[in-house]
Amino acid sequence: MTSTPLLPQSLRLDQFTYDLPAHFIAVHPLPERDQSRLLVYRRPENSISHQQFTDLPELVPVGSLLVVNRTRVIAARLNMMKPTGGAVEVLLTDPMSPIRDPAVVLASPERSVWRCLIGGKNVTVGMVLREPHSDLVATVTERLGTEANVELSWGRKVSLSQVLSEVGHLPLPPYIHREADADDSVRYQTVYAVDEGSVAAPTAGLHFTEQTFDALAQRKIERTEVTLHVGLGTFRPVDAVDARDHHMHAERFGMTRAALEKILHHLRSSVPWITAVGTTSLRTLESVYIYGAKLCRDGFDAHQAADVEQWDAFDVSLNRFTREDSIAMVLAWMDFHGTYEMWGNTRLMIAPGCTIAMVDALVTNFHQPGNTLLLLVAGFCGENEWRTIYNTALENNYRFLSYGDSSLLIRSSL
Repeated sequence: MTSTPLLPQSLRLDQFTYDLPAHFIAVHPLPERDQSRLLVYRRPENSISHQQFTDLPELVPVGSLLVVNRTRVIAARLNMMKPTGGAVEVLLTDPMSPIRDPAVVLASPERSVWRCLIGGKNVTVGMVLREPHSDLVATVTERLGTEANVELSWGRKVSLSQVLSEVGHLPLPPYIHREADADDSVRYQTVYAVDEGSVAAPTAGLHFTEQTFDALAQRKIERTEVTLHVGLGTFRPVDAVDARDHHMHAERFGMTRAALEKILHHLRSSVPWITAVGTTSLRTLESVYIYGAKLCRDGFDAHQAADVEQWDAFDVSLNRFTREDSIAMVLAWMDFHGTYEMWGNTRLMIAPGCTIAMVDALVTNFHQPGNTLLLLVAGFCGENEWRTIYNTALENNYRFLSYGDSSLLIRSSL
């Protein structure tokens, strides 16, 4: 069954921008992860308060559930040379073959093709690029403006992950305007990062420490994990005047059966509250809900792959299914296929007018003007409310972007 999403009449990007002076952008992390500030917005009361990140365990309900993204950033930035000796920067973003799963490709010693961003002049199809300090070779197989496909090969029987750890560099966001150093190799990863495959950190999680999780556990706030590997979409700007004309890049997401069972058990408890840590966790949870709702609506035969399209959150035909309905159906689908994990690709856009089905509160940093993450915040908090939140953060000298301060955006009330 197919249905036509009900999109807003307009999602003009100039309505989702603001002035961000450079001195508000955090170029380095604070000495301690959990010492950042925390802006707390409560949508039911339309109120804002200012606290410290260490207060987070006291701000979410006792007995609720916290969901984090366990993806790990790879050393995806490569400094390579053309046959002429000219320098070329290659930023690996997504594997294209032999399969699209970055964790599997990174663990393999076999050659693979990756989509990438290329910085350098006169790089043409067929050109062989070499990493000067190793046997790593990248052959350009396709050129698409600033993007390209390259086939990676190397002489040793070691994994691509090991090769990248030896010669690659951590891909700090371009707005930081500096090279990654030894401190970034620790601080630009969450303390719970496991699954290799991202080219950008799920930065909302950078504030968490083991002490934070201990404090959450003392209040009986459980934690479960999802995976969404951040890919090219993070680096690709929104060039469209209206976001309805923007094409979201597919990103790989997955959840284990144990995580889904914990969520279902939690939804049937007396405190069915879910806090997503970061936009990636939110998009994963909403993608899983949408896939389960499609299975409820259409049956197993109609949806063999757990793929989610850009405008699925605007499909009102899915809204009649509860969170429990959807998660229970995904578990039934996993039983039917005899699998312990579900994996898929999501292009999901969260924006004003969409349905937020799974998440009651969101921990997130402050995002760049005019991008899809700011649209997500507007879709979560309200089309006008996001501007009040960001103006308040600027007026109170919060630190912005990846290494900046945090916010807790509360959408629901118990």
